[in-house]
Amino acid sequence: MPIDYLVYVSQAAGRPGEADIAAILKASRAYNAAHGITGMLIYAPARTGSGGSFLQLLEGEAGEIERLRARIFADGRHHTKVVLARGTRPERAFDDWSMAFRAATPGRLAAFPAFADLGEAFFHDKLQGHSADGVLDFLRDFWEAED
Repeated sequence: MPIDYLVYVSQAAGRPGEADIAAILKASRAYNAAHGITGMLIYAPARTGSGGSFLQLLEGEAGEIERLRARIFADGRHHTKVVLARGTRPERAFDDWSMAFRAATPGRLAAFPAFADLGEAFFHDKLQGHSADGVLDFLRDFWEAED
């Protein structure tokens, strides 16, 4: 069954700790399960030690995704929010997850050159005027990669 999706990247307002990420995941999983949304979240800390980026895939009904996108984009814990991709896919990529999660270290990201600077503030600048081709493949491949 075809499913709508949206992928965005944003810059963390500070450097979230493990408890912050756990709280985000707990709230996301509860909300998403209640609204038929699945997906994946990646947090990539900046190499400089402050800040970092979130990259998230949301899958579900278009109206539900848009309502959730508006909530997420209003959240002050991150800024410089950019939609990288949206559309319809033949099926969900993360149908077993109300919100899958992977932390992204610079070492893990090095295996994906186009996304190796994901945690850096200038990553958003690299996207200006360029498409985010390959973001769906990156998410799947990053999820499946060995730790």
